[in-house]
This record gives sequence, C-alpha cells and structure tokens, in this order.
Amino acid sequence: MKELIVEVQKQVEGYEHYYKLRTRARRAVDQATFERILEAIICDLCVCVLQPEFDAIHLPLSNKVLRKQSRYKGVALGKTLPDTLHILTAEETLFVGLKTGTSKFKISDEMMNVAFAGGVQTTVWAEHKLLSRIERFGISYEDIKQDLGEEAIILREPKERPDQRAKAQEYKDTPDTLALRGQLTDINTWLGEADLHCDLPEVNTQDRYLRRIFNNSDFAQGGRLYGGFWQRMSTQDRQEHIMIDGECVVELDYGQMSLSILYGLAGTKPPEGDLYDLSADGISTDYRKGIKIVAQAVINSSKVPTRMPKGVRKHLPARYSIRDILAAIKRKHPTIYPQMTSGIGMQLFRKESDILVDVLETLRSEGIVALPVHDAVFVRDNNSDKAKAVMKKVFEDHTSITPDVTLG
Repeated sequence: MKELIVEVQKQVEGYEHYYKLRTRARRAVDQATFERILEAIICDLCVCVLQPEFDAIHLPLSNKVLRKQSRYKGVALGKTLPDTLHILTAEETLFVGLKTGTSKFKISDEMMNVAFAGGVQTTVWAEHKLLSRIERFGISYEDIKQDLGEEAIILREPKERPDQRAKAQEYKDTPDTLALRGQLTDINTWLGEADLHCDLPEVNTQDRYLRRIFNNSDFAQGGRLYGGFWQRMSTQDRQEHIMIDGECVVELDYGQMSLSILYGLAGTKPPEGDLYDLSADGISTDYRKGIKIVAQAVINSSKVPTRMPKGVRKHLPARYSIRDILAAIKRKHPTIYPQMTSGIGMQLFRKESDILVDVLETLRSEGIVALPVHDAVFVRDNNSDKAKAVMKKVFEDHTSITPDVTLG
C-alpha cells in the first residue's frame, strides 16, 4: 500500500512542479497534512474497489465544512482537499473521477431570506490509472488499516424525528471523556493487532474500529459499542465463518440483562427463574419472545405504551392486550416496575455498555480477544469458560447481581 501511495504522490507533486502551482516547498506540517489527505483518499477508494457495493466515496467540499473545526472530521476533510482532488482528476493524471455535488436553497420567510434545503455531496471514484495500480500492487483488505486517531467517543443530539439519525454534537473533553477514549483506544489497538479471519470474501476483516455513541446530548445516556465487521453479520454467520487465532468462535450472551440491572439499581435480588415468565398470570411461556419485546419497549419508551410494539403480534395472540401484558409484568416485577416505566432506557444502555467495556478490558488483560455485540461477546471456543467467569464477575461488581450468561 505504501508503494502505491508513494507512486501517486510523486505524480501529484510532479504535476504541481510542471505547472508551477507552488512557488516554494510546503512547510513540514503542511506536507504532513498533504500526505495524510492523499493517503486517506487513496485508501478509501481502495476499499470501494474491494467492496463493490461501495462504488464511490461522498465528500463535502463546501468551505463551511472544510474550514470548520470538528472532532468528528476525517483527516481528508481539510481546506486543501479541493486542490488535491483537482490534481487527481486532471487529464494528465486522472487517478480519480469526480462528480460535483449540488446544493438546494429555499426562501425561508417573507423577508426573502434564503436557507439551505439539502443537496448532494460530491462523488469520487477510482479511475483506470488508480485501478491498474491497485491490481498491480495486489492491494487487499490487509493493506488498509483504520486511523486510530478517528474520534471514537461520539455524542449525539436528541433526534428531531424518530425516523431520523441524530446529529453529532461537539463537546469539550473532561477527565471522564478522556478516560472513556483511553479505554477504547486500548481496546481498538488490541483488536487491530488480533488474528481475526473470516472466510466470507465480501467481509473486510480490517474493519475493527469500535466507537461508543452517547445520546441526547448526555454522556449518561447510551454509550453502546458500534463498529467492527462482525456486528453487521448474523449470529449464525459469525459462528460459522469467523475465526480467532485460527479457532472457531462461540457467543456468550448476558440473559435478561436490562431487568437484572434494574434489580441491581433497586438493591434487590430478582425472582428465581425466567424474568419473562408470566405463566402465573396464565400467559404461556410460548409467548416469551413477545413478552420480552413488550418489556423492552416499556423500558425504552419515554411514556408507558398504549399499543403493542410493532411486530409483536407475530409472537403474542390478539386475545392479549397491551394492558394485560403490562399488568402481568407489574405483578411479576413490582419492585422495579416504577423504574421500568420511568424512561430509563438510555441510562440502562450506559450501564450495559460500561459493563461490556469492562469485560473487554478484563479479557484483554488476560490475553483473550473478544468481539462485542451489545450484550454479548464472541470469543475462541477454548476461551469460553474463562470469558464466562469474567462476564459474571464484572456484572456482579457493577450490580451485585449474579447474571445468567449463556452460550448463544
């Protein structure tokens, strides 16, 4: 990969010299920025070539974006990006194809003021000269690594609409955010060096970078781990196609995690057995999946639901109303029901994610690679007993509750 980048860089600098685009050499800091921008563009385009479903990259080229300071900006999104792209797309070089984006505006009030109304970002793709070099140098996923300097602690604003992705929010670092980032840097470095393999050719096993996403402008809410190629795979595909250190993997799953945490917060032990078993109210255990969906909907709603959650009727017969299920849950869990209906869901996500991060850190200290998926981890089969013991110990340390950890 380095040889490819150096070759492209020489041609770009040769173009600058031939057309006298620079009157003097770049300062050392500017040269480093130029090289990082070039490296980022080439690496991203190589990924597009290797993953045909991503045939191009999309870049904002407005000064408003490129000149704005943001912890979330990629390394390529600097004010000199347009100049670099201009050379890469020049007829003499033509490493890259480019379609300029468009912006739309609308009149926003009776004073004829104009407001931005959306648009399409600039699209960039690999052209023949870059494609031929990718083939000649035999570039593969293993040649492309994630930039560990990318922001991994992400804070999002409240959603404007339920179906909309929340915007990223800028924040000032505190001792807490620095500690969160330090934990994740250690985990990402460990995963980056791990011996991971997947025999599905379309899977990029170098995509290992984890981020924690916090919600509603509040670091006390959310914080779940996102990223990593394994999170986009089904449980079956993970177990059948992923190998760690050349060995098959198994899933270890925290059972009934949300309810167990609530009991821990209440300082009370949960009842014995399945926490979703409402058979005492005459509701068959055959409907456990539907009961769980309702319980999670209650926990994650800002107010008590008055309708069945979407899709739950596949798992609960029509003779049971939302009131019936909620009443049965209340009788099953009278101690924690007030908290279940308090809109505590995002705070529980924070506690869940803190537990998972501590599990990853503890396993890392014992030399065990673990791939997290929300309330579960995937580890080597022969590490399952150790990992299970760690998961139980960490959960007990956080909640004083002994959890149910099962093989998925």
